[in-house]
Amino acid sequence: MNNKYLPIGIDLFFCIILLPTMMMMLPVDKWLESNSLFVITLIAWLYAVYFCIKQISVPMALKDRKHLLIAIAVLLGTIFITWLITQYQMDFPFRGHKPRMDKFMRKAINMSRIKQHQQGTWFMYLVTVCFSIAVGLLTELYKQIMARQESEFEKKKAELALYKAQINPHFLFNTLNTLYGLMITQSQKAETAFIQFIELIKYMYTKATKDTVGIDEEAEYISQYIELQKNRIDENRTHIYYSYSADDSAKNAKIAPMILITFIENALKYGASSHIESDIIISLKVNNDTLTLFTENKTVNPKPENKEPGIGISNCKKRLELLYPGKHTLEISNTNGIFTVNLILKLKQS
Repeated sequence: MNNKYLPIGIDLFFCIILLPTMMMMLPVDKWLESNSLFVITLIAWLYAVYFCIKQISVPMALKDRKHLLIAIAVLLGTIFITWLITQYQMDFPFRGHKPRMDKFMRKAINMSRIKQHQQGTWFMYLVTVCFSIAVGLLTELYKQIMARQESEFEKKKAELALYKAQINPHFLFNTLNTLYGLMITQSQKAETAFIQFIELIKYMYTKATKDTVGIDEEAEYISQYIELQKNRIDENRTHIYYSYSADDSAKNAKIAPMILITFIENALKYGASSHIESDIIISLKVNNDTLTLFTENKTVNPKPENKEPGIGISNCKKRLELLYPGKHTLEISNTNGIFTVNLILKLKQS
């Protein structure tokens, strides 16, 4: 059963199964013969007690001391009304043809039957109160858990929106730097680069706002980005090796947009040089709904020591933690000037 309908299911269980079952344990058929008003009143009262305690007393008791006193007063009120119900003078007509039955014997039998209906009433009341308190506490606990989950969801949603807002300027800054370099050198590649840049902008503003995109789309976006960056790179010095392979699971595989591009940016930014020969390896694979991204580059264009740390990798790590908790592993190493990234990510299926 859906958690949303669980409280309704419990209420129906009490009304349709539990309370009728308890009534059958008592001599209700005998009571109905001459005391139908009492039976109807008792049943209606027990239903009222259940919903009053579950919906009013328990929630109030959990608020503060003032509301706790009110909840106790409500409970005491139900006890008092139940006591009044037990004072109902039930009529137990005698059957048979013994006119000379001793009046004291009749009175004793009547008292026994009255005591029986009072005990039965208190038993039904106590079971109803205990059950309603238990259900009320579980309901309030469930509400608190749902409220906490909703709060966490909204928090994560806000954080993701912030990280996305930071990624877009980061991407634009790096790409515009490439275009600026081509412009000032009056490179013949500038026109082609602008066309590629426009395609990337289209993707960024049509896909980046979505929760997920197809993995093939994201791979094509990465390929276009690499082609754009090649315009500023001396390919005689820097050799870029990009590969993408996927099995049939990639057809319906989904991934958060622009969550991989930061690692590609860093590899191209710090692994490319116009005077030192270097290799940049970028490998993207999809197999059995699992994505593997591997990048390797020699740090030939290191960041100045006095420069503030970038936000790209940090943001990407946080996005991965929020979107794929327990469903990814990320290993980043920088050994002897060789920077590597190995990301393994369990993809979602549409």
